[in-house]
Amino acid sequence: MSQTETALLACPHQEAAAQLIVAGRQYVADFTGHTAFSFDPNRLAQYLKGDANQVEMRIQEDVNNGVGAVIGAISWIMDPGRVPPPSTLTAISPGTPFPAVEEFVLNIIVEIPALLPGVRLRNKDRPAILRNANVTDFPPQNDMYQLAEPIQLEDVNNPGQVLATIRNFPGTWNPPAA
Repeated sequence: MSQTETALLACPHQEAAAQLIVAGRQYVADFTGHTAFSFDPNRLAQYLKGDANQVEMRIQEDVNNGVGAVIGAISWIMDPGRVPPPSTLTAISPGTPFPAVEEFVLNIIVEIPALLPGVRLRNKDRPAILRNANVTDFPPQNDMYQLAEPIQLEDVNNPGQVLATIRNFPGTWNPPAA
């Protein structure tokens, strides 16, 4: 591959007991999904040898489908209209690829039809960041990711007011096969 080519990697993940607040009430939902991201394979090779301290990645696709008692079905997808800063894999100690911090950075669209029928939500003010502060391999295997901070959601068509918040979205990436 030349330096201008990119590699694409898809990772399945599961989020158990994600916490959401809608209209002042807390709800819990479980999700399954996948994320596909691109990166420069030459830069990754440099990183793995300890010759680079960071690899940038770009989310190409992110899809999560969840369900919970009362809240019903809920979907989270990447917002194709808003490009966030790059995601990163960063060495904690320069020259040593692992352990590392990995951050997946993305803008999202969320739908909760049972509670907010006909409303499409998006993250307000800043992108969502899913972080693992102790990555020991690439790609991650059975690794836990958490939100760096809660995600406030506003109506895509009537922005401003926060209609929902995702407080917690604990994800296991590349979980073991059942």
